[in-house]
Amino acid sequence: MNNWLQAMKQWAMWLMGDAPLPGRRPKVFLAWTVAIAAVIAIGVPSAIPSSSSVNAAPSGQSTPTSSAPSTTQPAAFLTQSTVNPSGVVGSGAASTTTVPGSSGTNAHHSAAKSGKGTRARAARGKHAGATTSTTSTTAATVAGQPAAPAAYPTTPVDPAATLPVPPSASSVPSAPSAPTAASTLASVNPVTTLVTQSTAPPAPLATGAQAFVNSARVTWKAPAGAKAGGYDVFAGFAPGLEFPVALNGAVPVAGSSYLVTGLTAGRTYYFTVRARVASVSSAASNEVSSVPFDVYTPLGHLIGPIISIASTADGSGYWLATATGAVSPHGSAVDLGNTASLTLAAPIVKIVADSKGAGYWEVAADGGVFALGSAHFEGAAASGNLNSPIVDLVPTADGLGYWEVGADGGVFAYGDAAFAGSLGGTPQTSPTVGMAADTSTGGYWLVSADGTVSAFNAPVLGLSTIQRPVSPVVDVAGTADGNGFWAVTRSGSVFALGDAAFQGPSTPLDPAAPVSAVAADPIGGGYWLAGVDGGVFAYGARFCGAG
Repeated sequence: MNNWLQAMKQWAMWLMGDAPLPGRRPKVFLAWTVAIAAVIAIGVPSAIPSSSSVNAAPSGQSTPTSSAPSTTQPAAFLTQSTVNPSGVVGSGAASTTTVPGSSGTNAHHSAAKSGKGTRARAARGKHAGATTSTTSTTAATVAGQPAAPAAYPTTPVDPAATLPVPPSASSVPSAPSAPTAASTLASVNPVTTLVTQSTAPPAPLATGAQAFVNSARVTWKAPAGAKAGGYDVFAGFAPGLEFPVALNGAVPVAGSSYLVTGLTAGRTYYFTVRARVASVSSAASNEVSSVPFDVYTPLGHLIGPIISIASTADGSGYWLATATGAVSPHGSAVDLGNTASLTLAAPIVKIVADSKGAGYWEVAADGGVFALGSAHFEGAAASGNLNSPIVDLVPTADGLGYWEVGADGGVFAYGDAAFAGSLGGTPQTSPTVGMAADTSTGGYWLVSADGTVSAFNAPVLGLSTIQRPVSPVVDVAGTADGNGFWAVTRSGSVFALGDAAFQGPSTPLDPAAPVSAVAADPIGGGYWLAGVDGGVFAYGARFCGAG
């Protein structure tokens, strides 16, 4: 010790300039002294744990005191930037987790090699960056994903009570990373996403209400792909004012039609249909109407109400048709086939002659088109869901196209028929009942039951509205040159517009059964009226028989 003190004294006197440079022995003592001091400066601080790195919990979060995961905020639902590695306890393979923001052990080693001022730099490096820690986990840590909780409850629990509560605004990191899959799941409550009650089915399509003696048969069609446990039928005395009690009572109708009995002849009834699934009902269908009649004896061999009449190309005959598609030819007309033997999804509403050949089309309320004889099939609206039933089909002049018309004024063009507009999607006070084509312009007129006339790429023919009929308009027929048309009411009143010539009757008819249709004579310029019983009234045209 005395020798070491003498050597240090010589070095001190040399530093102050009071003695020459010490010899070899003092140099050896100085080298050992510097080496021992370096070991003490480096080894002792690294062996003392820093208070900031022992079980440090993130700001605003307490450190877990148990190996079980927290029941209020499981570690699996925290973002990775807030996970404390020392809080993950388990008995699996060891994994190394580096706390974000750390420079790792490299900060420590680079400071040790810096030479002068080593101790101060090393201390700052230890406090600036957290050290790495090795922990035992139950599952491997996936990059960018938080660790899963070590254990889950083994007894049944309420899922709503165990879902983690999303962190409050004050506990969310100021610069969060993108949401992880676990943090996204934390915001979903399976209890609120389950649907326990039946969904209301789509509304059916009412396709017609066929009038009979003191009764009417209401028919409908379900939307494509929809299933219903049954249907309810409602009736009223005014449009849109059906009574809330179903005519069929508590038991829903299983089929697609319902016969309403006990009605008063001559009175107009309005019907809607609702689909039912369990106790849930759909919205009301479109509205259809019917006027039952008194006792009548069908004329001819057809059974059932006559719904339409069509003329041959030369006006020497005509066809009558029923809602089943059965056809009765008269005069020079020849039976070219019909749909009576088919099971139709919706009733036939119109028979239309091919003006350029020996054929005709039968069109159903659901838009189905049946081309018979020389008539060309160009397409049909039956492939889509209609907002209202089809009420008419009008061919183009060359017979290579046609328009289908819906009760809501919708128009569907096929073949060489040009679409010029429609009333579809616009409010109407009365349903559309028919169309007449303007051959000179390619446009057309739509006529409603209340007599309203809407022109599309066609001239306004005098009044835009026919004189208000006492009974509703039921059918329309265009002239041969396409510059006018006739409209007929249920009571047999005829309104002639454009170059259509009025031929009668001079006073409204009082037929044994209501008038249902009108057809133009393409040669003589007259027309025929047909009643639901098959009676035919000829005005300026040749009478060829009834029924």
